[in-house]
Amino acid sequence: MDRRDFLKSTGGAAVAAAAGVVSASTLAADDALAAPALSTGVRTVTLAAPWEKIPAGYADDALRLARRIEAACEGVLRVDLVTADGPIADTDMTLALVHRHVTDHPAFAFFAGLPGETGLSATDFDGWLIAGGGQSLWDELAAELGIKPLLAGHTGADPVLWSRRRISSLDDLSNLPLFTRGLSADVARGLGALPVALEEAAVAPAIAAGGIDAAEWGSLVHASAIALPAAMPFGLKGAFVRGGAALALDVKLSMWERLTSIERSAIAAAASMEFRATLAEERAVLPMIEAAVRARFGARIARPSPDLAAAMERIAAVVVAHAAGHDVRANRINASYLMYRRAISAMGHEEAFSLV
Repeated sequence: MDRRDFLKSTGGAAVAAAAGVVSASTLAADDALAAPALSTGVRTVTLAAPWEKIPAGYADDALRLARRIEAACEGVLRVDLVTADGPIADTDMTLALVHRHVTDHPAFAFFAGLPGETGLSATDFDGWLIAGGGQSLWDELAAELGIKPLLAGHTGADPVLWSRRRISSLDDLSNLPLFTRGLSADVARGLGALPVALEEAAVAPAIAAGGIDAAEWGSLVHASAIALPAAMPFGLKGAFVRGGAALALDVKLSMWERLTSIERSAIAAAASMEFRATLAEERAVLPMIEAAVRARFGARIARPSPDLAAAMERIAAVVVAHAAGHDVRANRINASYLMYRRAISAMGHEEAFSLV
């Protein structure tokens, strides 16, 4: 089943088609990468993604990005997509949620997506990177890991926390084994839950085996791809992260430095297009996908109760402050982030999150 068939089966095909959503299946007939161009000088690079190949899942986005890079580079680069969750040294490029680097330095959380109301919407986050100095700060931080980061995807606002039973109070979170990423895990721990550290590819098996009782995965399309609402039919929209989470194309610095300026621009443009595509797709199919998830899986999706939301915000504020005070670099990133937030708020440009 390709991405279009998946969207059709979950009720979102009409909206997706109307919006002109680009899918991996429109870029290739199957998962086989295109044969190298016949021109001389073609180079093969590897793009790793930590997810198994599931229709309409995160790996589908990685395949689509691989195709975009090949097209943007006009056959000069051939991109081999591999499933891996190892260090960047093993591959030329990696597409993954930025949350994975928070264990390397807590300031990566500002580029991954902050918990609570401090998080920026996807478009405002992109604005901070482009116009607020965020990209140079991200480059500086990521250089210590030997990578050049490029924004290349997003979950959209209000990722849902799915659970096997209804979560309506702090007592319901007590000792609850759950999966979430980045600083959200610290928020969950502060609320009494038991965050379980898992590799991306291990989450679906853990859900099937009953190893975790709640999980925050990403957009409704991605959650449906691993049948998360079927196993965990109770959803809390925007439980930990209001603004959503970012995906990055991490290019190994040694490779990035060998690329020509034209190749760098082409790869950056491909990543930017993929970011815009994920937002367009999420916006286009969200209403119908949410209705289909409710009808098909009997899912019940709600907002956290006022008391639970207030407790989450209090813990999130403490967790973010702790990350901001980690060192001088984190403090600089926090200062830039807050300055941009204040600027767009004062100008009335900050995008409101969905309250549906």
